[in-house]
Amino acid sequence: MSHADTAKPLDLNALSLTRLDEPMRDNAGVRIPTDWVWRTPDLAGAIGAALAQGGSVVMIGAQTSATNNFGRMLRQRPELASPEPVIGIQAQTLNTAPNEPLPQSQEHDFSRPLPSNQLQLLRDREGEGRHTVRLGAGITFSQVNDLVRQELGDDPRWDYCVPIDLTTTDIAHAGAVYATGAQGPSRLRVAEVAKSATLCTGAQLQHLTTPSELAGHQGLWGMTGALIELELRVFRRPKHRFGFFVPLTRSADGSWIEQVAAVLALLRDATTLHLRDGELCSDWPSGLIDGAEVFARDTLELVATTTLPAGPNRIAAQKILQLMQARDRGGPPVPSSDFAIYLTGNAEFADLDEFLSDPTSPLAQLVDYSEHKERFLHAAGIKTIDDERAFEEMRLLRESFADISRQHAKRREPDQAKPFSESTDINCYVDPQAARAMDVEALRAAFRLILQPYYAYEMRIRDLAELGKAVGVQVTLTRYGHLNPRSTNLHTRVTVHAPENAIHAQIYQQVVQRARDNLVNVLKDLGQRNPAIRVEGGEKGKMTPEAWELAGPELRAQTVALLAAADVRLQPHLKGEWAEQVARVRRQSAQPMYPI
Repeated sequence: MSHADTAKPLDLNALSLTRLDEPMRDNAGVRIPTDWVWRTPDLAGAIGAALAQGGSVVMIGAQTSATNNFGRMLRQRPELASPEPVIGIQAQTLNTAPNEPLPQSQEHDFSRPLPSNQLQLLRDREGEGRHTVRLGAGITFSQVNDLVRQELGDDPRWDYCVPIDLTTTDIAHAGAVYATGAQGPSRLRVAEVAKSATLCTGAQLQHLTTPSELAGHQGLWGMTGALIELELRVFRRPKHRFGFFVPLTRSADGSWIEQVAAVLALLRDATTLHLRDGELCSDWPSGLIDGAEVFARDTLELVATTTLPAGPNRIAAQKILQLMQARDRGGPPVPSSDFAIYLTGNAEFADLDEFLSDPTSPLAQLVDYSEHKERFLHAAGIKTIDDERAFEEMRLLRESFADISRQHAKRREPDQAKPFSESTDINCYVDPQAARAMDVEALRAAFRLILQPYYAYEMRIRDLAELGKAVGVQVTLTRYGHLNPRSTNLHTRVTVHAPENAIHAQIYQQVVQRARDNLVNVLKDLGQRNPAIRVEGGEKGKMTPEAWELAGPELRAQTVALLAAADVRLQPHLKGEWAEQVARVRRQSAQPMYPI
């Protein structure tokens, strides 16, 4: 007998559910294979109702970039053999008008989770000046920090925030951010700043409070329990926000990896972040850098020239490209840089002169190194970002890199075959303890080891693109992502557009896939051979095939054990090696599929 045989009729109105008629899609345009979707502030009630109806549950965020990860495995897995419907459940978020004060929940019963569209600042929760924020799963981190600054923003020295700095900070739901383990430029994850998390496991609520619990369930796509509520710690950091756009001069000749490695090594103190005593700080006494990001000419040119909808980002990309130009004496502008780094952070300094006059500041160190050792900075192109409008313009431009690249990968002209596109998503970093023992040159060599496989991959794709021109095949390379030493995640997307029925399309697809597989294998081998370098999956959680390949035996075993102990009805989209290993553990342990 299936669970559907005992289900009672469901009253959607009684559960504050809205049934959505339109199909949900991921950012690749792939339909998420649900039978229907409910939007609700009562996630636990909706999950209970869905399971009581004999359904399986997939939790859905606001706008997922976890592309092609929601393949329906329901009919292919024996433990889900009955024709149960798959119900997508999306948290209702908080909608407020621009500049309108955010309402706070007055609920103080911590045994009852907040609805998904409520939040609350708890002053002095962990001692004087140690505040937390309670929030439902549908709240965005933009709303979290708007509330924090609304209540604490009058401090003349400190800026208070929850330091989760996604580029999609105003879109991504907090529950989805935890479920995917998503990160922003600082590479801080929710589990690192969380005091607690509440999951709905189907049968009950589970309250996570220890660092190992919080980290263990993070990135599992809600398949061990859907995130219902978070309590996050508020941190202070220096008051003044800064940004520096730094073009690198010699990147056109392929030496960008040398320059980037040098920059990352020189910035070690400012980018070594700590969360301690309620403060986000670094080894640089006067501030911190929380973002070091890629700006590549080829990606900027795609955004600047695309006929796809780009809005104001097209103009922003054109302005940034101008910073990467140099003017010969009396001559026209000529390309000077194919690569730049965008640095963001907070400091005690309010203006550029203070940065340059303090020899310990990251900008002063970069300029001094460039003037006296290696001239790798395009000094005339350095731009200071120092107001909210400019910061927002840069954030939207960074977000557009991925959006336009994905749209370009889906665009199909008349007489063209279906486009093929492949992207990398791999996190690499130098172990902080090992980095502290290295001098600048040794640390630079470690970063060079991480970046060289990306360069080899890039050269292979560029050679392929040159060959393609002769047969009408267009190969597009775009790069974007993070270079912060806390975790380097350089997304390299390759897209192939070929004529209809051209044999070259399949050949080029195979070459790109093999090149990408080789990149993954080289980085994985590097992490195994060099104890100072760590390699792991990217920002799509622990459930992707790439994450399986890069996970070590201990992480695999821990993750499989958590998944095997959870309710199978929360896992209709579990697939690949993860699904096979979870099924094996369940068979060996006679683990019940529907925990009570």
